[in-house]
Amino acid sequence: MADPAPAGAGGQGADPGDGPLTRSAINHQSGAVTRVSGLFAAATVAGGVLLLAPFARFVPKAALAGLLIVTAARLIDWRRTAYALRASRYDAALVLITAFSAVFISVEFSILIGVALSILLFVPRAARLRATELVVAPEGVVQERHAGDTAFSDILIYDLEGEIFFGAAPELDRYHQEISDRSSEAATRFIVLRVKRTRNPDVVFLERLQHFLKESERAGVTVLLAGVRPDLAVAMRNVGFSDWFPAHRVFQEDDTTFSATLRAVRSARSLLGTAGTGTPSTEPLYYLI
Repeated sequence: MADPAPAGAGGQGADPGDGPLTRSAINHQSGAVTRVSGLFAAATVAGGVLLLAPFARFVPKAALAGLLIVTAARLIDWRRTAYALRASRYDAALVLITAFSAVFISVEFSILIGVALSILLFVPRAARLRATELVVAPEGVVQERHAGDTAFSDILIYDLEGEIFFGAAPELDRYHQEISDRSSEAATRFIVLRVKRTRNPDVVFLERLQHFLKESERAGVTVLLAGVRPDLAVAMRNVGFSDWFPAHRVFQEDDTTFSATLRAVRSARSLLGTAGTGTPSTEPLYYLI
């Protein structure tokens, strides 16, 4: 790229420049494999400017235009572009918007637009949570509840799965309300909330979880947290959960013989028997998910 300069005694002059996107593509297409190739490219450009600058005015503009067109066409990976367009609407939209931004705005801004758009579109996709109700089958197996399965009304077991960051707050509130309504209808005494498959907790999730736990406590329902991963345990400790939420209601995921979910279910069944609302079960439990 060159900027016009005032004409001198030897004719027109120009300020030499180098496009890093074009240079990187040409280096790669020439077989370069390390960043040292950039040093050789810079040295070659510097040598060409010093030795051949006076002859640049003899290069036809049509030849330069053709060279730029060929270089630009080789920058496009047609096979990968077609692959992305067929993959999903999400990928196709990113490719098309980035391409049109490069044509109508600029190459540099198109990259920023593509990255920003991918982040914006990623948030709602990553914020999808899934809450599944589990039951203890007659065979003593803790499994996903299917149509026709009868749940033990005194204990509800839910498995929460997905990213638990600020983007999932609406879904989290909806599931918390659904669990609360279900426990009210069934006169539930205990809720086992399995959080082993949750990832990346943040302050929004911790606030929602604290609200759910305290609301459940006021409603006379005891919540046991099962499968608490180390990152969630640290976050809960940092914000002071240990000051008001009993430690024996938190079942951390570890390498013990029985899973945290089974230990939480056993604890709830034992507490029901101790409270006189049922008989403590000593039958073995198994986990099937």
